[in-house]
Amino acid sequence: MKRVLLKLDFRDGAPDLHRQYLLESSRAYRHIGFYYRSDQLDLGMLLEVLEKFEQSIVSLKICPNYFIMLAELRQILVQVPNLESLYIVSRICPELGNREPMPPFPVMNKLKHLYLENDGGLQLNEIDFRIMTPHITSLDMDCDSERALEVYTHFSEQLRELAVFFKRDDFFLPFCELRFPKLEVLDFYSDDQQFDIPEAVRIVCAFFRRMPKLRRITLRCNVNEEVLAVITENCPDLGTLYLKGDNLGAKSFRHLGQLKKLTSLKIEGWIRCNILQDCKPIPSLDSMYLHSVLIDDTQGFFRLLKDVAPNLRILEAIESDIDDECLKYISCNIASLRSLLLEFCPNLTEDAFSFLDRLTNLHELKLGYLDVPHNLFELIPKNSVRHLELYRCDKLDDAVLPLVAEKFPQLCYMEIASCHKITLEGVDRIRALMPNAEIVSFMLF
Repeated sequence: MKRVLLKLDFRDGAPDLHRQYLLESSRAYRHIGFYYRSDQLDLGMLLEVLEKFEQSIVSLKICPNYFIMLAELRQILVQVPNLESLYIVSRICPELGNREPMPPFPVMNKLKHLYLENDGGLQLNEIDFRIMTPHITSLDMDCDSERALEVYTHFSEQLRELAVFFKRDDFFLPFCELRFPKLEVLDFYSDDQQFDIPEAVRIVCAFFRRMPKLRRITLRCNVNEEVLAVITENCPDLGTLYLKGDNLGAKSFRHLGQLKKLTSLKIEGWIRCNILQDCKPIPSLDSMYLHSVLIDDTQGFFRLLKDVAPNLRILEAIESDIDDECLKYISCNIASLRSLLLEFCPNLTEDAFSFLDRLTNLHELKLGYLDVPHNLFELIPKNSVRHLELYRCDKLDDAVLPLVAEKFPQLCYMEIASCHKITLEGVDRIRALMPNAEIVSFMLF
């Protein structure tokens, strides 16, 4: 195996077993995730493990439940000279009381990706990521202090990937005045109210005009149409766009027709059905993700989507108001679909799937948290699905499983997760009926 991720979870009370297993291992572990309770850290044991894999470790994720002490972090980082990715998923806390001067932190010349859950550690004089990580090209952290803004300013010319979260308004606009000329991936999480202020909108528009190399944008905020128009005009290589739609009105997505390389679109929030009106076809768009979306006319939205995305292959609807008639329309009119995921769609009944056979190219079907009755598979017609996943479909039971072999004759893989009325005996029966298919069953708690 070229990539192995080891997660050390010291909350289960068996640290000696971890130590024995790891120190006897012949693997050259490269990716380690370390999970522990802050008040029960066995630092010596961790350092012993890191020393064994010192040359091979390139990715380290440190996940205490509350905090990590500054001195502990330094001792850990000294042991991983070849680290390329560092994730610190906690607060970094200073030593309390009188203490000896701390030796400097190591300079991590090979580090490319840095993730900080909290920017509180930036306020400590003993640690300066501008010196410690001189060559990073990917940075993920909050921007809620002058020191954080200084760090972003320092790395702005070299970053290719950036994720930033604004918990406070006062650093939002100063950040948007920075320049990131090499940036290709942006994850942007800000207060929605910023986009109600004309001066803020002007600064944000100028921000996106300065980043023509962007390939992927995630906007976890309610941008307005003016900002969206600037993005589509100035980011011609954009392939992935995720955004919330609450502030976008009719025809707002017409600007997307300029994006010749757009392959993936994810929408959250409340949108109007005619948001796609007047949008030119986007042949490259093959993936649509509707997460926590409410649409005033869901079927009307898909009537427009059919023409805007003529080659759509992947459709995900999670916490969506898709209903029976809408799914029937999709089945009869979006023949290019190869993968369909439906989760938390309370308006769907078993009748919604009666036209599933019209999707002749559908190879993957995933159903989760659907309140469909036990006779679902009686109404589903024979189809071309090869990969079927059922997650928390609690009304399905053992009696319906034999119908899977009849209705899904091309099935190669089936996953049954936490469907509480389906027993291991029922799973064994379907395995006997479909010996060439891989049938996986497990419970999630």
